[in-house]
Amino acid sequence: MGTARPRASPRLVWLAILSLSAGGAALAENIDPNNNGSKYAWSENLGWLNARPGGPGGPGIHVSNSGLTGWMWSENAGWISLSCANTSICAPTLNYGVSNDGCGNLSGRAWSENLGWINFAPATCGGDPTCGVKIGPTTGIFSGRAWSENAGWITFSATSPTSYQVVTSWRPTAPSGSPPLTAATSGSNLVLSWSLPGTSTYDLVRGGLSTLISSHGSFQSATQACAANNTSATSLTISGTPAVGDGTWFLVRGNNCGGTGTYESGAANQVGSRDAGIAASGNDCP
Repeated sequence: MGTARPRASPRLVWLAILSLSAGGAALAENIDPNNNGSKYAWSENLGWLNARPGGPGGPGIHVSNSGLTGWMWSENAGWISLSCANTSICAPTLNYGVSNDGCGNLSGRAWSENLGWINFAPATCGGDPTCGVKIGPTTGIFSGRAWSENAGWITFSATSPTSYQVVTSWRPTAPSGSPPLTAATSGSNLVLSWSLPGTSTYDLVRGGLSTLISSHGSFQSATQACAANNTSATSLTISGTPAVGDGTWFLVRGNNCGGTGTYESGAANQVGSRDAGIAASGNDCP
Protein backbone atom coordinates (compact mmCIF):
# COMPACT_ATOMS: atom_id res chain seq x y z
CA MET A 1 0.00 0.00 0.00
CA GLY A 2 1.48 3.33 -1.03
CA THR A 3 1.48 6.52 0.96
CA ALA A 4 0.29 8.89 -1.75
CA ARG A 5 -3.41 9.58 -1.61
CA PRO A 6 -5.03 10.27 -4.99
CA ARG A 7 -7.32 13.25 -5.17
CA ALA A 8 -10.58 13.37 -7.08
CA SER A 9 -10.22 15.26 -10.34
CA PRO A 10 -11.49 18.85 -9.77
CA ARG A 11 -13.31 18.79 -13.10
CA LEU A 12 -14.97 15.46 -12.34
CA VAL A 13 -15.94 16.60 -8.86
CA TRP A 14 -17.45 19.81 -10.20
CA LEU A 15 -19.46 18.00 -12.86
CA ALA A 16 -20.66 15.52 -10.28
CA ILE A 17 -21.72 18.29 -7.92
CA LEU A 18 -23.80 19.85 -10.68
CA SER A 19 -25.42 16.49 -11.37
CA LEU A 20 -26.10 15.80 -7.69
CA SER A 21 -27.56 19.25 -7.14
CA ALA A 22 -30.15 18.58 -9.79
CA GLY A 23 -31.56 15.50 -8.11
CA GLY A 24 -29.91 15.19 -4.73
CA ALA A 25 -31.24 15.71 -1.22
CA ALA A 26 -28.13 14.84 0.80
CA LEU A 27 -27.14 16.97 3.77
CA ALA A 28 -23.84 18.81 3.91
CA GLU A 29 -20.92 16.57 4.84
CA ASN A 30 -19.48 16.46 8.37
CA ILE A 31 -16.24 14.59 7.63
CA ASP A 32 -12.68 15.66 8.51
CA PRO A 33 -13.76 18.42 10.92
CA ASN A 34 -10.15 19.38 11.70
CA ASN A 35 -9.19 19.62 8.02
CA ASN A 36 -6.20 17.33 8.53
CA GLY A 37 -6.94 14.78 5.81
CA SER A 38 -9.01 12.40 7.97
CA LYS A 39 -11.31 11.47 5.09
CA TYR A 40 -9.72 8.45 3.37
CA ALA A 41 -10.65 4.76 3.39
CA TRP A 42 -8.60 2.11 1.58
CA SER A 43 -9.37 -0.84 -0.69
CA GLU A 44 -6.68 -3.24 -1.86
CA ASN A 45 -8.46 -3.45 -5.21
CA LEU A 46 -9.55 0.18 -5.62
CA GLY A 47 -7.01 2.27 -3.76
CA TRP A 48 -8.16 5.35 -1.84
CA LEU A 49 -11.80 6.26 -1.32
CA ASN A 50 -12.50 9.88 -0.39
CA ALA A 51 -15.35 10.58 2.06
CA ARG A 52 -15.10 14.35 1.53
CA PRO A 53 -14.27 14.73 -2.16
CA GLY A 54 -15.70 18.20 -2.72
CA GLY A 55 -14.15 19.90 0.30
CA PRO A 56 -16.16 21.62 3.06
CA GLY A 57 -19.90 21.54 2.38
CA GLY A 58 -19.45 19.33 -0.68
CA PRO A 59 -21.01 15.96 -1.57
CA GLY A 60 -19.22 13.96 1.11
CA ILE A 61 -20.64 11.72 3.84
CA HIS A 62 -23.01 13.21 6.38
CA VAL A 63 -23.40 11.22 9.62
CA SER A 64 -26.53 11.59 11.76
CA ASN A 65 -28.01 9.67 14.68
CA SER A 66 -30.06 7.56 12.27
CA GLY A 67 -27.71 6.96 9.36
CA LEU A 68 -25.34 8.12 6.65
CA THR A 69 -26.17 10.13 3.55
CA GLY A 70 -23.95 11.63 0.88
CA TRP A 71 -21.19 10.19 -1.25
CA MET A 72 -17.68 8.75 -1.41
CA TRP A 73 -15.41 9.08 -4.43
CA SER A 74 -13.00 6.54 -5.91
CA GLU A 75 -10.74 7.33 -8.85
CA ASN A 76 -11.15 3.71 -9.95
CA ALA A 77 -14.84 3.13 -9.20
CA GLY A 78 -16.50 6.55 -9.34
CA TRP A 79 -19.24 7.67 -6.97
CA ILE A 80 -20.50 5.56 -4.07
CA SER A 81 -23.89 6.54 -2.65
CA LEU A 82 -24.52 5.99 1.06
CA SER A 83 -28.31 6.37 0.79
CA CYS A 84 -31.09 6.36 -1.77
CA ALA A 85 -32.21 9.62 -0.11
CA ASN A 86 -29.31 11.30 -1.94
CA THR A 87 -31.36 11.38 -5.11
CA SER A 88 -34.87 11.34 -3.62
CA ILE A 89 -35.73 8.11 -5.43
CA CYS A 90 -36.15 5.70 -2.53
CA ALA A 91 -38.69 3.08 -3.56
CA PRO A 92 -39.49 -0.54 -2.63
CA THR A 93 -37.16 -1.75 -5.36
CA LEU A 94 -34.46 0.85 -4.66
CA ASN A 95 -34.57 1.36 -0.90
CA TYR A 96 -31.06 1.24 0.50
CA GLY A 97 -28.81 3.08 2.89
CA VAL A 98 -26.30 2.84 5.72
CA SER A 99 -27.99 3.05 9.13
CA ASN A 100 -26.62 4.25 12.46
CA ASP A 101 -28.07 2.81 15.68
CA GLY A 102 -27.40 6.14 17.39
CA CYS A 103 -24.20 4.85 19.02
CA GLY A 104 -22.04 4.52 15.92
CA ASN A 105 -22.78 0.88 15.03
CA LEU A 106 -23.40 0.96 11.29
CA SER A 107 -25.41 -1.45 9.17
CA GLY A 108 -27.01 -1.58 5.75
CA ARG A 109 -25.57 -1.06 2.29
CA ALA A 110 -24.14 1.62 0.04
CA TRP A 111 -24.44 1.51 -3.76
CA SER A 112 -22.01 2.04 -6.62
CA GLU A 113 -22.92 1.89 -10.30
CA ASN A 114 -19.56 0.25 -10.96
CA LEU A 115 -19.19 -1.94 -7.84
CA GLY A 116 -22.74 -2.83 -6.87
CA TRP A 117 -23.59 -3.20 -3.18
CA ILE A 118 -21.17 -2.39 -0.35
CA ASN A 119 -22.18 -4.00 2.94
CA PHE A 120 -21.30 -2.11 6.15
CA ALA A 121 -22.26 -5.04 8.41
CA PRO A 122 -21.45 -8.33 6.61
CA ALA A 123 -23.34 -11.30 8.03
CA THR A 124 -20.41 -13.73 7.84
CA CYS A 125 -17.16 -12.48 9.32
CA GLY A 126 -15.52 -15.67 10.60
CA GLY A 127 -14.84 -14.07 13.97
CA ASP A 128 -12.90 -11.18 12.45
CA PRO A 129 -13.23 -8.25 14.91
CA THR A 130 -12.58 -5.72 12.14
CA CYS A 131 -15.53 -6.95 10.09
CA GLY A 132 -18.24 -4.30 9.89
CA VAL A 133 -17.94 -0.54 10.31
CA LYS A 134 -18.33 1.46 13.52
CA ILE A 135 -17.90 5.08 14.57
CA GLY A 136 -16.30 5.81 17.93
CA PRO A 137 -19.01 7.61 19.95
CA THR A 138 -16.47 9.81 21.75
CA THR A 139 -13.92 10.28 18.94
CA GLY A 140 -15.91 10.22 15.70
CA ILE A 141 -13.30 7.88 14.19
CA PHE A 142 -14.56 5.25 11.73
CA SER A 143 -13.13 1.76 12.26
CA GLY A 144 -13.56 -1.68 10.74
CA ARG A 145 -14.22 -2.82 7.18
CA ALA A 146 -17.09 -2.90 4.69
CA TRP A 147 -17.44 -5.65 2.08
CA SER A 148 -17.98 -5.46 -1.67
CA GLU A 149 -18.40 -8.57 -3.79
CA ASN A 150 -16.61 -6.83 -6.63
CA ALA A 151 -13.95 -4.86 -4.74
CA GLY A 152 -13.31 -6.87 -1.59
CA TRP A 153 -12.69 -5.24 1.79
CA ILE A 154 -12.81 -1.48 2.30
CA THR A 155 -10.94 -0.42 5.46
CA PHE A 156 -11.85 2.84 7.20
CA SER A 157 -8.85 3.31 9.48
CA ALA A 158 -5.41 1.83 10.06
CA THR A 159 -2.07 2.72 11.64
CA SER A 160 0.25 0.46 9.65
CA PRO A 161 1.90 0.39 7.16
CA THR A 162 0.18 3.70 6.39
CA SER A 163 -1.78 5.72 8.92
CA TYR A 164 -5.19 6.89 7.70
CA GLN A 165 -8.73 7.25 8.99
CA VAL A 166 -12.15 8.71 8.30
CA VAL A 167 -13.36 11.04 11.06
CA THR A 168 -16.71 12.79 11.53
CA SER A 169 -17.79 15.64 13.79
CA TRP A 170 -20.94 13.68 14.68
CA ARG A 171 -21.31 12.54 18.27
CA PRO A 172 -24.27 10.75 19.86
CA THR A 173 -26.34 12.92 22.15
CA ALA A 174 -27.66 12.04 25.59
CA PRO A 175 -31.42 11.48 25.87
CA SER A 176 -33.35 14.73 25.82
CA GLY A 177 -35.91 15.40 28.54
CA SER A 178 -37.08 13.29 31.45
CA PRO A 179 -39.10 10.17 30.54
CA PRO A 180 -42.81 10.43 31.41
CA LEU A 181 -43.55 8.26 34.45
CA THR A 182 -46.91 6.53 34.99
CA ALA A 183 -48.18 4.54 37.96
CA ALA A 184 -50.78 1.79 38.27
CA THR A 185 -51.80 -0.57 41.06
CA SER A 186 -51.48 -4.34 40.89
CA GLY A 187 -52.99 -5.86 44.00
CA SER A 188 -51.15 -4.24 46.90
CA ASN A 189 -48.20 -3.25 44.68
CA LEU A 190 -47.45 -0.15 42.65
CA VAL A 191 -46.25 -0.61 39.06
CA LEU A 192 -44.21 2.24 37.57
CA SER A 193 -43.73 2.47 33.80
CA TRP A 194 -41.68 4.77 31.58
CA SER A 195 -40.14 5.06 28.12
CA LEU A 196 -38.06 7.56 26.16
CA PRO A 197 -36.87 7.25 22.51
CA GLY A 198 -33.13 7.04 21.96
CA THR A 199 -32.52 5.58 25.41
CA SER A 200 -30.72 2.34 26.23
CA THR A 201 -30.87 2.26 30.06
CA TYR A 202 -32.63 4.10 32.87
CA ASP A 203 -32.00 5.31 36.43
CA LEU A 204 -34.85 5.62 38.94
CA VAL A 205 -34.60 7.45 42.27
CA ARG A 206 -37.11 7.79 45.10
CA GLY A 207 -37.55 9.98 48.13
CA GLY A 208 -39.85 11.19 50.88
CA LEU A 209 -42.70 13.45 49.86
CA SER A 210 -43.06 15.12 53.26
CA THR A 211 -39.35 16.06 53.25
CA LEU A 212 -39.61 17.43 49.72
CA ILE A 213 -42.53 19.60 50.75
CA SER A 214 -41.05 20.81 54.04
CA SER A 215 -37.71 21.63 52.36
CA HIS A 216 -39.49 23.64 49.67
CA GLY A 217 -38.38 21.34 46.86
CA SER A 218 -34.88 20.38 47.99
CA PHE A 219 -34.06 17.10 46.27
CA GLN A 220 -30.75 17.05 48.13
CA SER A 221 -32.67 16.61 51.38
CA ALA A 222 -35.53 14.48 50.04
CA THR A 223 -33.71 11.86 47.89
CA GLN A 224 -33.55 8.57 49.80
CA ALA A 225 -32.31 5.90 47.41
CA CYS A 226 -31.58 4.74 43.87
CA ALA A 227 -34.50 2.39 43.13
CA ALA A 228 -33.12 1.11 39.80
CA ASN A 229 -29.65 1.69 38.40
CA ASN A 230 -28.73 1.50 34.72
CA THR A 231 -31.61 -0.85 33.95
CA SER A 232 -32.88 -1.64 30.46
CA ALA A 233 -36.34 -2.37 31.89
CA THR A 234 -39.15 0.13 31.35
CA SER A 235 -41.18 -0.80 34.43
CA LEU A 236 -40.67 -1.58 38.10
CA THR A 237 -42.98 -3.08 40.72
CA ILE A 238 -42.85 -1.39 44.10
CA SER A 239 -44.06 -3.26 47.20
CA GLY A 240 -44.83 -1.82 50.59
CA THR A 241 -46.36 1.51 51.50
CA PRO A 242 -45.00 4.81 52.88
CA ALA A 243 -45.41 5.73 56.51
CA VAL A 244 -48.81 7.00 57.58
CA GLY A 245 -49.17 10.63 56.62
CA ASP A 246 -46.26 10.50 54.17
CA GLY A 247 -45.76 9.60 50.50
CA THR A 248 -43.00 8.57 48.12
CA TRP A 249 -41.98 10.38 44.95
CA PHE A 250 -40.11 8.82 42.01
CA LEU A 251 -38.09 10.30 39.16
CA VAL A 252 -36.53 8.56 36.15
CA ARG A 253 -33.85 9.57 33.65
CA GLY A 254 -32.54 7.94 30.48
CA ASN A 255 -28.98 7.08 29.50
CA ASN A 256 -27.29 6.07 26.27
CA CYS A 257 -23.85 6.01 24.66
CA GLY A 258 -24.01 9.80 24.39
CA GLY A 259 -24.19 10.27 28.14
CA THR A 260 -26.53 10.55 31.09
CA GLY A 261 -29.94 12.15 30.69
CA THR A 262 -31.82 14.36 33.11
CA TYR A 263 -34.37 14.31 35.92
CA GLU A 264 -35.38 17.88 35.08
CA SER A 265 -38.97 18.45 33.99
CA GLY A 266 -38.16 21.43 31.80
CA ALA A 267 -41.20 23.22 33.22
CA ALA A 268 -40.96 26.92 34.07
CA ASN A 269 -42.46 26.32 37.53
CA GLN A 270 -39.81 23.79 38.59
CA VAL A 271 -38.00 24.93 41.73
CA GLY A 272 -34.21 24.59 41.64
CA SER A 273 -32.24 21.87 39.87
CA ARG A 274 -33.34 18.29 40.36
CA ASP A 275 -30.14 16.90 38.84
CA ALA A 276 -27.84 18.91 41.08
CA GLY A 277 -29.89 18.22 44.19
CA ILE A 278 -30.16 14.48 43.61
CA ALA A 279 -26.44 14.23 42.87
CA ALA A 280 -25.62 16.15 46.06
CA SER A 281 -27.83 13.89 48.16
CA GLY A 282 -25.36 11.02 48.00
CA ASN A 283 -28.24 8.71 47.04
CA ASP A 284 -28.06 9.22 43.28
CA CYS A 285 -27.70 6.28 40.89
CA PRO A 286 -23.94 6.01 40.12
